[in-house]
Amino acid sequence: MKVGTPITLELYKRSQNEPERYKCKLVDKEKNYIFIDYPVKMDSGKTSFFFEGTEFYANFLGEDSSVYRFETEVVARKVVNIPVLVLTSPDIDHLERIQRRKYVRVEASVDTAIQTEDKPMKSFTTVTQDISGGGAAIIPSGYHSLLPGQMLNVTLVLAMNSGQYRYIETKGKVIRAGTSKGRQNSVSIEFIDITEKNRQAIIQYCYEQQMYMKRRTVN
Repeated sequence: MKVGTPITLELYKRSQNEPERYKCKLVDKEKNYIFIDYPVKMDSGKTSFFFEGTEFYANFLGEDSSVYRFETEVVARKVVNIPVLVLTSPDIDHLERIQRRKYVRVEASVDTAIQTEDKPMKSFTTVTQDISGGGAAIIPSGYHSLLPGQMLNVTLVLAMNSGQYRYIETKGKVIRAGTSKGRQNSVSIEFIDITEKNRQAIIQYCYEQQMYMKRRTVN
């Protein structure tokens, strides 16, 4: 992990089926410890405070675009230019690699702008059928056909729980076009060369949507 790497923390409680999730960033690191800014709870956007001994599962995106997971524990609270939590740092042998296919995928209508890299370029706006940190399925325009292997410029507009809009620009590759799992006219796109910051924003959006749907089901 490099300084500035976004980290997702998962706090498991016996009374809950799903963990509480928090976002933070790596501020500094030493041989056996990492320093993070104070975590923000994903579903509320509120800063959270934890005592020494609190245990988490932590996830971060590696340079190979895979998510890595490890167990960690709060050992101290300090001020290093800003208030930070000090967590135990895992040995390389204790990192669990999670394939990109395990990204949470949620059904969501995200406003999307597509521009082909072909000449002449074609562009259109649409919405997603579902989205994850690894890619999305979009509803194609009736005027523009997309083919497997085609490269695209993709812009996504994510409406976050905080009320802010995150604009994600990335390259995309068409993986599949046509009917997929009973869905008519869907186009599956894999995100290519997406920045770590943008992928983490999408992952956060997916978690927020997942929690929103669960609250609706309960109510």
